[in-house]
Amino acid sequence: MATLASGETLMNRGIARYLRRYCISITLCVLIMVIGFNAAVAVRLLSGMLVLPFDGVLCGSLLFVAFLGRARIAPLSENSRNLREINCADLLEREVVHMEIREAKAFLKGKVILVTGAAGSIGSELCRQLLSCEPELLIALDTNETGLFDLVEGLRSHSYAHTVHPFIGDITDRRRMSRLFAEKRPDIVFHAAAYKHVPLLEQHPDLAIHTNALATYYLCSLAQEYGTGCFVFVSTDKAAEPVSIMGASKRLAEMIVQSLAKSSQRTRFCAVRFGNVIGSRGSVVPVFAQQIEQGGPITVTDPEATRYFMTIPEACGLVILTAGIADQGGLYLLDMGSPVRIMDLAKKMTRLHGLRLGRDIPIVYTGLRPGERLHEMLVAANEELIPTVHSKILRVAQRDNLPTLTAVTQWMHTLNNSLQYESNAQLRERLFEIVRERELMALVN
Repeated sequence: MATLASGETLMNRGIARYLRRYCISITLCVLIMVIGFNAAVAVRLLSGMLVLPFDGVLCGSLLFVAFLGRARIAPLSENSRNLREINCADLLEREVVHMEIREAKAFLKGKVILVTGAAGSIGSELCRQLLSCEPELLIALDTNETGLFDLVEGLRSHSYAHTVHPFIGDITDRRRMSRLFAEKRPDIVFHAAAYKHVPLLEQHPDLAIHTNALATYYLCSLAQEYGTGCFVFVSTDKAAEPVSIMGASKRLAEMIVQSLAKSSQRTRFCAVRFGNVIGSRGSVVPVFAQQIEQGGPITVTDPEATRYFMTIPEACGLVILTAGIADQGGLYLLDMGSPVRIMDLAKKMTRLHGLRLGRDIPIVYTGLRPGERLHEMLVAANEELIPTVHSKILRVAQRDNLPTLTAVTQWMHTLNNSLQYESNAQLRERLFEIVRERELMALVN
């Protein structure tokens, strides 16, 4: 019964959307039917022949169908947007980079590779691309059991699918992570697991600190302890002069990775920043698509808001390539082109559905949410970009000295204790105190 009701609701929405869009056309068609009917009657009367209403209806109907056939009928099914698949690449205002990661194959072939957050948008694509590098073992780590199952099923047809080892685990579980490193001895780690939704983390700074910062520190320590050859931390453009909990926790994690690199003899640590991933779960594309399917309204935070976007495949391909060229302790930024206005993205998606924003689909401005910026930054005031051997990968050079391992260890101890008894407001202040202290020191120097 619920399914039937849902189907009826979707059909009613489709009919309503159709009537709104083609009301003028339908009115004209009805008028044409009436004119056609009357014309047929007049012809019969003038010719002295018996008038058959059927003839008039038939004449008007033919004109109606001929006219209406020129209009594209709005889809009514639940999967209506699939009739015209949205290619995320078409939404970007730049050329999409088609990645060739064959040059990284020599570096990755025959290795034991660990991907954290493997059930997520970035993690799952990393796994798909890494399989083409013929690893000895690909460990897909995530807390999402269903997501891991779906990932493995989706990779089943790959020639190296037998190397995929799904591992259900939480990166904050130190004992379980230690057992994983001890048993599998990963040669390379792609650390993509994190809490990433900016407004939500403003309400839960404890989870951001615990998962994004502390867990990264423990994973880096395990990588050093068990002789991992390369550790790649997946960061974000929101880490540049952060204003949100998410950005600050990611900036702290960058500092952890870079500081541990100074004391590491065997493990090469690096971090990679990039912006929003278009089409990923929670991004504006699926949100807008759902809002359009429901007949609106489309919600936009601010008409001038902009973001940097990459497609999932190109972001993951560049992350893998960065792992092959990264220096010890290097921080890198992926070239994402020019920022895209969220409003323009909404307009494009509406047009791709054959509708007009503001006419067929209403729009509502909600205002920036907690932790959000109107425009994202790529580098901080104390940072500059330096080209690398790959045109789409830039090195972020920092003019300040990185914190010592002793300082980082003390920060982790302080934050761990703070999680036990401090309020969310105090945790936020503590996190920004650590991050901004480094930035202020850099500006003074």
